[in-house]
Amino acid sequence: MTELAAELAAATAAMVARFPVDLRTPATSPDAALWKALADAGFTALDVPGEVGGQAADLADSLAVLDTLTASGAITPYAEHALLAAWLAGRVDHALDGAAATVATVGDATVHRDDDRIRLSGSAIGVPNATTADVLVVLAATTDGALIAVIDRRAPGLRVEPGTDLMGLDHSDVVFDDVETAFWAPSPVTVDDLRTRGALVYAVALAAAARAVRERTVGYAAERVQFGRPLAKFQAIQQTLARMAAQTTLMETAARAATDAASGDPAAARIAIAAAKIVTSRHANEVAAAAHQIHGAIGFTAEHALGRFTTALWGWRDRYGDDREWATVLAGRIVDDRDDPWEVITAAPDPVDRASDLDD
Repeated sequence: MTELAAELAAATAAMVARFPVDLRTPATSPDAALWKALADAGFTALDVPGEVGGQAADLADSLAVLDTLTASGAITPYAEHALLAAWLAGRVDHALDGAAATVATVGDATVHRDDDRIRLSGSAIGVPNATTADVLVVLAATTDGALIAVIDRRAPGLRVEPGTDLMGLDHSDVVFDDVETAFWAPSPVTVDDLRTRGALVYAVALAAAARAVRERTVGYAAERVQFGRPLAKFQAIQQTLARMAAQTTLMETAARAATDAASGDPAAARIAIAAAKIVTSRHANEVAAAAHQIHGAIGFTAEHALGRFTTALWGWRDRYGDDREWATVLAGRIVDDRDDPWEVITAAPDPVDRASDLDD
């Protein structure tokens, strides 16, 4: 973590401390006061170009804020607004000007042009914050190529079909029926580009949620006394905690490696992100299950904080692709391109081949 990222994480933690988080599950409402503080501090457009109202920071800096927010259990639209929607709008030099935004992907969109304006038809599935965002930043695939459009949520022809995720948060389908856009431009970003960035965002979020689960479970096992001694003194519990620690460490390591790779070669970054999403999505369920096994019935109560993080693990593991989808991406690189598996996964030469070269 860079010095700036560490400072941003510390500042975010200080904001969280000022605005206590309600950790009941399902979530009752977003942490609006905290979100306003983040926006006032300029944290909601960190890696957006300065010319369009951003701070021109690195992606890693924004992810440090996401990590801190997720580990606190705070409910904010940071992932979708700051890391995806604001970034997508910034790629076409469009400023959101303080509007709360979410991002939607529309495949096979139909576009009707009217001079310099367009009207968009199509649908997007599972859009977070669709009922509360001011605008939707849409990446639409059309017969003429991809475009980015900014659409007012209240625009005529836009219909939100409300839904919720496992955390109790807005996760709705959106239908666009000949909706006029407030802004549009040809997109320099492909659907795969957005999906890859989204996978990184949620790999980091999953790792942070898993860390919070681990810390709370270790603390509970040390404090909870059963049969005259703390749960942590029982060998079976120790084994479960050790396995959980190994899994969460793998998740954190993979997410950190993907974050570091994201600023480098795009092809190498995509492989690192694929690996991170595989690891975090695959272990999310195991970490959550182990935590609930140790906590017992109390961990399932609405008032207990554990549910905030385990429902996040269950709900986010499929966001922007599950482990199977990204395993297919990784396998495709190895099989189709005939690359060495060791080099693809570790970004280092095969040690056996290297030893042979040294012998020669």
